[in-house]
Amino acid sequence: MGGAELLLKTTGWRGRFVGLGLGALAVLGQAPFHLWPLTLLCLSILLARLKWASGAEHRTKAGFSAGFWFAFGYFMAGTYWIGSAFIARGPEFIPVMPPMILALGMLLALFWGLAGAAFAKLRPRGLLSLLAFISFFFLAEFARGHVFGGFPWNLPGYIFEGGKAMSQAASIVGVYGLTLFVFAMSALLYLLLFTEKRLASFLALLLAIGSVFIFGTVRLKGAEIGYVKDVNLRLVQVRFTQKDKFDPEKSIEIVNQFLTQSVAPGIENVTHLIWPEGAVNGLAIENEALLYAMGRELTAQTETPPVWLLNSLRNEMRPHPNGIDIIDDYYNTSAAIAFDSDGIPAVAAFNDKKRLVPFGEFIPGGKWMEMKNVPVISTSLLSISAAKNKFNAEFPGLPKLSSQICYEIIFSGFTPYNKGETHPKWILNQSNDAWYGNSFGPLQHSNMATYRAIEEGLPVIRAASNGITGVISPYGQYLRKIGPKETGIIDAKLPVSLSLTAFSVWINYFLLLINLLVAFMCLTLCGNKKMPNFN
Repeated sequence: MGGAELLLKTTGWRGRFVGLGLGALAVLGQAPFHLWPLTLLCLSILLARLKWASGAEHRTKAGFSAGFWFAFGYFMAGTYWIGSAFIARGPEFIPVMPPMILALGMLLALFWGLAGAAFAKLRPRGLLSLLAFISFFFLAEFARGHVFGGFPWNLPGYIFEGGKAMSQAASIVGVYGLTLFVFAMSALLYLLLFTEKRLASFLALLLAIGSVFIFGTVRLKGAEIGYVKDVNLRLVQVRFTQKDKFDPEKSIEIVNQFLTQSVAPGIENVTHLIWPEGAVNGLAIENEALLYAMGRELTAQTETPPVWLLNSLRNEMRPHPNGIDIIDDYYNTSAAIAFDSDGIPAVAAFNDKKRLVPFGEFIPGGKWMEMKNVPVISTSLLSISAAKNKFNAEFPGLPKLSSQICYEIIFSGFTPYNKGETHPKWILNQSNDAWYGNSFGPLQHSNMATYRAIEEGLPVIRAASNGITGVISPYGQYLRKIGPKETGIIDAKLPVSLSLTAFSVWINYFLLLINLLVAFMCLTLCGNKKMPNFN
């Protein structure tokens, strides 16, 4: 078997391992490496493998194999950090770690496998093969980001580092538009490497990438950052391991470190104090000892205590339908705690989380799974409830904001723009990245957060336990930051938002419609022999 045939062959274990390896290499385009030309190369080889599969005896099976094993390698290499969450939770969770991680990888890879099967079954030729590849795999990624709640982690569009020139196109087309761009550039690279149309494809590739780069460069050159008056933020970060949070004594020591960092010199100039998710376990806003301790610490240092933005679980009780029992609902919430001059605390406002982490905060399958006592990873509760609606928050002394807790920041178009309401002026992202351990997870999460800033034209204030804590400009650039392995504070002003960007959530659905139409065209015209042939 020749080298070229070994590379292109998708069936048999050799073919599957080649696909697995290509997918794993493609992840190097994601944070923290951003070797995006390598991702384009791997995707162009995937297209070549799909073309080979189209001519195989069992072409649908061969196409599924090409897409599935590439994606399985990509998602396993890109989400290996999930294992850290099981290890941190305790010994009883470790046995279920391998099957859970494998099952997730297979589920995510299934979308690409179906796209590959559809491509090979249709056996498109010429220009149709390029369009089919681009549209089918875009639709697979769009579905992955939306079906069953969605898990849009490491979309191909994220291979461009947030805040740099190539990422600025997200202000118009969003990360899904850049994902479409990545598949299109991979198709052009396929023409360059595997066909005779080298000059035309090279020029098209150069023009497309150059145009996006020039647009981003010009946009960043004209970037001006203004700041909101009379708002002085202090972001607090303390390094800890998630395993320590389950040890009562160590957990208390971690909270004490947060308190110490919070009242460091300069606190008298701070108007708002921000802690990340995971700093305090459980129902922090009902923990009177903690709230009064913070009040005492603050008033000992300043006559005007800052508003404390704290992440906490929140409890609501409601009557059971039987009219006798009481049902407890728990919400993951961002809360604003205000203090009077004597340090007396009061919950001034809160904003609940809507997008919950499957198996981390809730169990798919609902009450049936709970009756089987299937535990969630992140809490000792059976399940957390999702907010019925996501509203923008109005916290004391701050412009209107969109609170996006941890997982919520990865969803493009999630920021609410409710009719009749003033638009949010910034995004607050409180996250607990300690679940990722010492992996690339926090860096990937951070990169995705920068894209929300670019898409919306809003600054992102990010407080992430053992992640990247910092101030992100509306252009996706970190103005100040603390790394995952550091303990410290950031005193910073709140950047002013830009005018509304061209991007909106409707851009995502417009791209979906266009690609559905292209896919339908490929379905109906794949037998048309008059189409240009680039094979």
